Amino acid sequence: MILATDIAKTTNDTTGPVSAVPPDRHGAQREHLLRRVLRGLQRHEGGVLWIEGPADAGKSRLLAFAAEEAALAGALVLTGRGVAGGGMPPLAPLLDALGAAPAAPDDESPSPHHDSPSPSPHQPMRRVEDGLRNLARDRPLVVVLDDVQHCDDLTLLALRTLTARLAGLPLLWVLAARSHLDMPAVESLRRDLLTGRATRLDIAALDPDAVRLLVQNLLGPRAAEADPYLPLCGGLPGAVRHLCAALLSPRSEAADGVRVGEDPVAGAVVARRLDQLTDDAKELVLIASVLGDRLAVRHLSRMLGRRESVLLRPLREVLAAGLMQVEQRHLAFASPSVRDAVVATLPPPVRLSVRRRSVDLRLAEGTPPAALAAEIAEIAEPGDERAIRVLETAALELAPHSPATAAAHLRHAVDLSRAAAPRQMRLTARLIPLLWETGEPDEARALAREVVQAPPDAATHAQVWLELTRMGGRFPVAQAEAHLRRALHHDGVPPQMKDQLRSVTLLNRLLAGEVEETGEALAGSLPRDRDTHPLNDLTQRTLRSMSACHGQHWTEALEHSEPVPAKAAELDPACGPALFEVVLSTAWRAALLGLAGDGPAAADLVEGGLAEAERRGRRAYLPLWRTARARLLLDGGRLREATRELAAAETGPHAPGTSAASEAALACARARAAFHTGDDAELEACSTLAEAYLAGDDRQLRRAGAWIAVLVALDRDEALTRHQLDAAAAHLRRGFLHVTCVDAGDVVLLVEAALASGQRDVAAAALEFAEERARLNPGLPLFATAAMHARGLFDLDSELLAEAAERHGDARPLLRARALEDAGECAPATALNRFEEALRLYTTCGAERDGRRVRGRLRKLGVRSLTTAGPAACAAQDPEWRGLTRSQLGVVRLIAHGATNREAAQRLFVSPRTVEAHLRYAFDKLGVRSRVQLARLYALEVESTGASV
Repeated sequence: MILATDIAKTTNDTTGPVSAVPPDRHGAQREHLLRRVLRGLQRHEGGVLWIEGPADAGKSRLLAFAAEEAALAGALVLTGRGVAGGGMPPLAPLLDALGAAPAAPDDESPSPHHDSPSPSPHQPMRRVEDGLRNLARDRPLVVVLDDVQHCDDLTLLALRTLTARLAGLPLLWVLAARSHLDMPAVESLRRDLLTGRATRLDIAALDPDAVRLLVQNLLGPRAAEADPYLPLCGGLPGAVRHLCAALLSPRSEAADGVRVGEDPVAGAVVARRLDQLTDDAKELVLIASVLGDRLAVRHLSRMLGRRESVLLRPLREVLAAGLMQVEQRHLAFASPSVRDAVVATLPPPVRLSVRRRSVDLRLAEGTPPAALAAEIAEIAEPGDERAIRVLETAALELAPHSPATAAAHLRHAVDLSRAAAPRQMRLTARLIPLLWETGEPDEARALAREVVQAPPDAATHAQVWLELTRMGGRFPVAQAEAHLRRALHHDGVPPQMKDQLRSVTLLNRLLAGEVEETGEALAGSLPRDRDTHPLNDLTQRTLRSMSACHGQHWTEALEHSEPVPAKAAELDPACGPALFEVVLSTAWRAALLGLAGDGPAAADLVEGGLAEAERRGRRAYLPLWRTARARLLLDGGRLREATRELAAAETGPHAPGTSAASEAALACARARAAFHTGDDAELEACSTLAEAYLAGDDRQLRRAGAWIAVLVALDRDEALTRHQLDAAAAHLRRGFLHVTCVDAGDVVLLVEAALASGQRDVAAAALEFAEERARLNPGLPLFATAAMHARGLFDLDSELLAEAAERHGDARPLLRARALEDAGECAPATALNRFEEALRLYTTCGAERDGRRVRGRLRKLGVRSLTTAGPAACAAQDPEWRGLTRSQLGVVRLIAHGATNREAAQRLFVSPRTVEAHLRYAFDKLGVRSRVQLARLYALEVESTGASV
């Protein structure tokens, strides 16, 4: 017989004496248990109390508490427990509780403790029943039985039978078992008891506050050391106590059974929780930990080689233990730290083997290679051909959408294939364009140099040479022409690749300024390559368009570029936007549309290209699109926004195509923006670039440098030599730099610079060029307006200059302001109004340098108030004058100075109907009936105040 004072340590193996009041937050359960026990003892009632909860939830401590309280109340307490793993004789827990092992007389069968089984289970069961009846006669009896789930079938049968037979005695059964074990015999007993006289008590995990209190009680000032490990405990007080014991013990003890190199405390806590599982449940948790944070039951079933139905029992056990949980359609660990700690208990070779088997199964099930590539790259070994194929396939799938990820997969494939040189070279050829697109041109060129010097086959050699041509710039190997001829004439190169290589080479040379050579090759290439692959056809159309521009046939160039969007759509919708030829052709089409005055259509193409490059991480294309956007902003007079775009473009890698030409196009745009805004530091930086360009031997760059020198000279009021002006004129005659069109109005600046430098014949030649260009392109009004402006400036014809300003309209505010300024300079009688309007436009655009120049001219006219609207407008815009609004006052001022409704609308950027409405209201408010009366009243009450006109 075992009394309460003889109760052994609890089954959770926590050392030390059992406290009567456990230091955890199970107060409610203790109170309920105490009331139930004391009521049974006081009334001499029996019954059954069923306690259940997960392992380490504190069931054993509650049983010890119940036993101690019952003993103190005068009851006789018997204790026993089931033992995991079996091997115990039938009814051993109950016989041990009674403390009397049955003797085996000579004429009877052996004892139940003998190796041979008892021929009949009834005799030991009767002995248990009789023993309990005898003990219950003297005083109340409490039988405490822990770990019922580990009891043998005969013990479970005895519990079901004896609780019913002895129900009339003052006998209280306190039984404890783990919850949700899915053990049929235990579940049957539980169901039968709970449908009878049994009372159920559920033990749950502790909440975070209770866990912290328990840790504080156990560790005291060292409680903070437990914080990183608490997620591993799942709120289970037994696990928390074991954690605290591990923290207090020497590391060598805590690390017992844990691999070297891992956290011994985390390993000890998790190993304990795993040891409390059945073998099937433990295997499930270990395999699941290797498979990832979220996994499907179907895949886990295949990994374990068991049907889903067979997994239900271990899975329920794992879920009840709190190690894993269900998240919608997947399983997941209770926390990432739990998974990390569990997987750390497995040796690395085992982890690797499990991951490889998982990958094999998912590939066999049809999982896309792109979804497995990152995992395969981690577990594959050199020479693994299947892994190389999967990585290569994944890279091909991902290249249009995520070139950086595709490049990473191909890098791994290249590393795995080092033992096979030809295979490695072919993979490297696929890697080169991805590296270039994602902003790693130096590495791309270095790899290309390796491949072209020792190519595995002719097709790979041609493919890499095509990629080098797309990158532009100087080739990283010697004898570039020999490599090109070899690629174009080798029988092993597909004809389609030859056509595209030939076309891209021509395009590259055209962008580099080698117009003469390109013209000859183009003449022999275009007819033969008609009706080829859509990509080659697209490139040929761009070549024709650029070639037409060189001859100043801009209308024809626009027509050649018109089918570009349709041709791009014929290609793969996913891969098309990523192709160099598509990007270049689209950017060129946008530049032509901007020149033709169709700014919205041009902006749509640019914004679409820029968004695609940013979304996909194609950093190589960002400078090209940002420069194109900046040019459109410059044309529209939005200088501040254009400056920001140019600064962003300058920080990125070189744009595709001829890198030197694209860099020069960016420098020209920067110089133009700085010229208008008056940014001296930026213009000085561009001047330094121009000097470097002029000192080089690249014709394209020398022409660009000469044009920047013109802008710098105009800013500094310096004279230019004839040689400098001729070089700048060559830049304008070529018409484009990279895929950026020369602004049509730049010819006016050349005429002005030539006249200011005393080179009137150079100015006359520039004027002749502008008028011939306008004649050749009657459908592009911007050329005609620029020619008119240049003619007016050359002849000092103010009316021609005013008409040019009128034709520019609102689309090109900077050109319009310049024409108004030049018209005012040529005709002093009308200078004031024209200077005022020019100043307003310059100020709106943010053209500070131009604004300063116009203010200086206004001062020469005796104007001291230098606001953008002029002196009369400042007085007229006083809101107190006759109660008119600012908008109405602006209309009144212009009408009073002789402007028509249409002229006023153009200057104020409103519609003529709005001007008419403002004027009608002003007539009523001021009490006048005609424009003459309005002008007289305005002169009397506004201009006579001191702001003379």
